[in-house]
Amino acid sequence: MHKPVLIIGGGFAGVYTARELLRHGMPVTLVSETNYFTFTPLLHEVATGSLVSHDVVFEYESFFHDPRFRFVRGRPTTIDRARRVVEVAGVEEPYAALVIAVGAVTNAYAIEGAEQAFVLKNVEDAIRLKRALIAQVQEEDRTVTVNVIGGGPTGIELVMEINLLLRQIRTQESKTRFHLRVIHAGKGLCSTDRRSVQAYVGRALSRAGIEVVCEATAKRIEKTRVSTSRGEFPSDVTILCAGVRPHTDWLRGILALDGRGHIPVNCFLQSVEDDRVFALGDAAAEDGTPLPKLAQTAVRQARVVARNILRAGQGRALRPYTPKVLGTLLSLGWGDAIGTIGRIVVKGPMAWYLWRTVYLFKTPGLSNKLRVAFTWTTGLFQGRNVTEI
Repeated sequence: MHKPVLIIGGGFAGVYTARELLRHGMPVTLVSETNYFTFTPLLHEVATGSLVSHDVVFEYESFFHDPRFRFVRGRPTTIDRARRVVEVAGVEEPYAALVIAVGAVTNAYAIEGAEQAFVLKNVEDAIRLKRALIAQVQEEDRTVTVNVIGGGPTGIELVMEINLLLRQIRTQESKTRFHLRVIHAGKGLCSTDRRSVQAYVGRALSRAGIEVVCEATAKRIEKTRVSTSRGEFPSDVTILCAGVRPHTDWLRGILALDGRGHIPVNCFLQSVEDDRVFALGDAAAEDGTPLPKLAQTAVRQARVVARNILRAGQGRALRPYTPKVLGTLLSLGWGDAIGTIGRIVVKGPMAWYLWRTVYLFKTPGLSNKLRVAFTWTTGLFQGRNVTEI
């Protein structure tokens, strides 16, 4: 039997690489610490009751339904590139080609006490955050102050959804009081140079009564407050959404990494030091520039990597990956969104419906698409799920 392509990481990059290879008859071994894929762009809806956890996850083996697919649960400990094996939980897994798609973890930026903050990288994080919000607002005084550190897309989408969750709770209990604040290190929100987008987001936050503090760098996080370069702010729930860094610490001494922890790759997405090792997604950088950390680009990179592995096996010339962002969409709560499609700016209800449609079609698998669509539809009539799970 031919050695499989071994993929480390089961996010967008890993899953779509596996799917493309399986379509072409290649055996695949996928290594992950969990046995399920998480649709991370919708985690903020799990944390605020628009979706439940099983809407955004699926088990790898039940999804692929292919005898050439094999799942290995565990964390890789070392890679022997000379023998082409990866050690996982003390067992050596052979490979013909290795794909590293390990994604990213939250970047704490050396903030003192960052472990006190909530993050939003997986389903468990989303459930913990939801429990904290509901528990805090249902205490005797029924008040909560929430600070979101980071005014990028994740932070903005999350704070707008928290606002809607707490407003729904307030309709059931009029004594509920809350204050939401976004603390952002940059001058403009959403990491975009489109001033019209920044202005629209700013107006949406203002209408929602959400305080925005820009050019404020978080220095220390405590249980009841956040200290920044612009002063201290009270906080019952602090959420860190300031950015991510590659999940590659375990690779130090195994592969060359740049100063920020990315794996340097060439235009074919091969490691610059081993042409049988490919890297993509949040973990890779070409010519010192990190590849775009977006689901849409991870999917495009996965196709390039899979086809280059096939081409290499056939002795054919490889094809380069060209970074390209087709557009961005940002949800601003029920019925409102803004985004760009090429040079066109879309906003309002049309952008929101487009946002939901795009994310629905990005969800891998028909059954998963139907499940998300069903939960969204029932939510129109039942409101958000305000249980703590």
